[in-house]
Order: sequence, then C-alpha cells, then structure tokens
Amino acid sequence: MFDKSYFSTKLAAHIDGAGPEPSVEVHVVNGQGHRVRSVVEAADGYVVLEAYQRRAELTGHKGRWEGGKGPAAAANEVHHAIIAYDSISQIVITPSEVVEGQRIGFGAR
Repeated sequence: MFDKSYFSTKLAAHIDGAGPEPSVEVHVVNGQGHRVRSVVEAADGYVVLEAYQRRAELTGHKGRWEGGKGPAAAANEVHHAIIAYDSISQIVITPSEVVEGQRIGFGAR
C-alpha cells in the first residue's frame, strides 16, 4: 500500500534508478491514470501531484518526470491531482529510451 513515506522518500529512489528522464504514471482503481511531473505535497491520507494534462494537442509531448528540478511548466500544460492513497492501484516508472542502435537506410553510416 502506498503512503506518505513512499511519496516522501522511496519514490525518488525508484525514479533515480530508472535513468535520467523517466516518465511516471500513477493509476487509480477506477482505471484513470495521471502522467506525473512532480509531487507537490505528501500528506496523511492523500498526495497532491503535478500532472500533465491529457489533451489532444499535448499528446506528442513526452511528459517526463521533473521532480520540481526542471523549468516551470506552462499553466495550460499541467494540473494538480489530489489522490487518496487507498485509491492508488499502481505506479508505473518507464525509463527513458536511450537506444543507439544500428541505423538503416540513407542515414546509415
């Protein structure tokens, strides 16, 4: 079960282990998911997340974890989601794609 101590300390360690630019998603029991930019507040009973808005014009945007360290987000890019700990079903941390494979086609060297 997720709680205040998880969002205050353990989440940061899990994110650091995923590489330089991971994406973080918090899913709740009703099936809704939030692509998280940072944790605003971890309180008793709930967490306040800064989450990327899911709009058609922002779908190409990767929505990486910033953790409060990056530049400020535009007002129309994020919103705050206040989520009760007991409604969280899973947290998905996806490492950044740093793939340097063999190129094919005209761009191959």
